Amino acid sequence: MKSEHPRITLLGNNSGRNLGDAAILSSILDNLSDELPTAEFYCPTIAPKWVEKHYGGKYNVKALDVMPWTGSIRLLGIPTLRAMAKSDVALICDGIIFGKKLLNPAFNYLITLVFLVPLARLLKCKVICFNCGIGPFPSKLSEWCAKSVLSGSSLVTMREEDSTELARTVGYQGAVELTGDSAFINPVSDEARAKEILSAKGANQDIPALGINVTGYIDSWLKKEEKLSDRSAFLDSLADGILLAHKKINAPVQNILFSTHPMDEAFTNALAAKIDAVVIDNSEFLSHDIQAVMRHCQLLMGMRFHSLVLASAVETPVVGLIYAPKVRSFMKDLGCKEFGIELNAVQAESLGETLSTAWLQRAELHQKQKVVIDRFKAGAFQAGRWLAERFFPESVRGKTLASPEAAQKNIANS
Repeated sequence: MKSEHPRITLLGNNSGRNLGDAAILSSILDNLSDELPTAEFYCPTIAPKWVEKHYGGKYNVKALDVMPWTGSIRLLGIPTLRAMAKSDVALICDGIIFGKKLLNPAFNYLITLVFLVPLARLLKCKVICFNCGIGPFPSKLSEWCAKSVLSGSSLVTMREEDSTELARTVGYQGAVELTGDSAFINPVSDEARAKEILSAKGANQDIPALGINVTGYIDSWLKKEEKLSDRSAFLDSLADGILLAHKKINAPVQNILFSTHPMDEAFTNALAAKIDAVVIDNSEFLSHDIQAVMRHCQLLMGMRFHSLVLASAVETPVVGLIYAPKVRSFMKDLGCKEFGIELNAVQAESLGETLSTAWLQRAELHQKQKVVIDRFKAGAFQAGRWLAERFFPESVRGKTLASPEAAQKNIANS
C-alpha cells in the first residue's frame, strides 16, 4: 500500500442526481468500509457538497470537485489524478462504459476513461472494473475504447451475463467474473420510514400498492428498429394500459410513481395526473428511503434499470419496460423475459394484460425472482471481499483470508 491504510478512488456518476448511481456509491462505501475499516475513499464528483452532506459523516470519504474550473473534463482532470496518485486502486463503478455520444465528454465517460486508465498505471494505481455493466457500443471506435479500458484493468467483475458476453465481443481476453450490481446491497430504511413518507404524500396505505417508474429518455437508447413509431402517444398508452390493468385486477390498488432522476420528473408527474398516483422522487429522498417505499409495494413496473434493481433488492417482484438493452438483459437474467415489455409493443390492451397477469401472479414472481436476486446479492458482497483480500489482505477486518485463487473460485460459483 502507498500508506498505512487503504486508499480507494471511486470513478462513477457520483452527483446524486441518478438514484441508481447514488445507491451504488452508498453500497460500495458501506460494503468496503465493513471489509476495510481503515479505508479512505476519494470521490470525484460535480456535487461535492451532496456527497459530504449525506455520506461524509458516516464514511471516511473525501469528495473532490471535478467541475471544469478545477481543470477537469468529467473524471479526467487534476483532482482525479491527484487522488489516483495517492490511491492503491481506482474502481470504475456502475454502467459508465458505453459508446453512445462517445466524443461528447459532457455525456460520455468512456472517452475520458481511455486516458485515465493508462495514467493510473503511471501513477501506480490499479484500475478495477467493479460490478460494472457495459454497452451498448454503436461504433468500432467505442468497442476499441471499451477493450482498452477493460484490458488496462487489474480485475474485471460484471453485474450481468450480457455484459460479460459483451466484454468478449469487443475483444477483451482477460478474466471476467459475474457478480452482481452493487446497488443490490444498498442499506435500506425501515418500514416506519416508508409509512412516514407515504403518509406525508397522502397515499392510501390500507390497500395494496403498485409501484411504477418511467423515464424521459423513452426509447433513445434503443436501436432504430426497436424504437416507438409514435413517441407522442406513449404517455397515453402507458396510462390507458395501467388503468385497464386496474379493471382486470378488479380490486383497489394504490399507484405509487417513483422518479429516479430529475430529468424524469415532468414525465412522471404527467403520468401521475392521468392515473391518480402519488409521486416519490429522488430530488426529495435518498435511495435508502425510496427503497423502503418500494418494499411497501407488491409489484413494480419500471423503465430505468436501477428502479428494477432497487425494487427487486427489497423483494418486490418486477416487470420491465425495455427502454434500454440492460433492462432486457436484467429481465432475461431473472428468467422473466415474458414480463419484459418492448416499448414498440406497448399498447393499452397488451400492457394491461401483462401488468394484470403479473399482479395476479406476484407471489410466484417473487419466489422466482428472489432466487436470482439472492445470487446477485451474494456476488456483490463477494466482489467486495475479493477486492479486500486480493489488494489489502493486511487491512481486512479480523476475518480468515482466502487466497486470490480461492476468492476467484468463490465468485465464479456464487
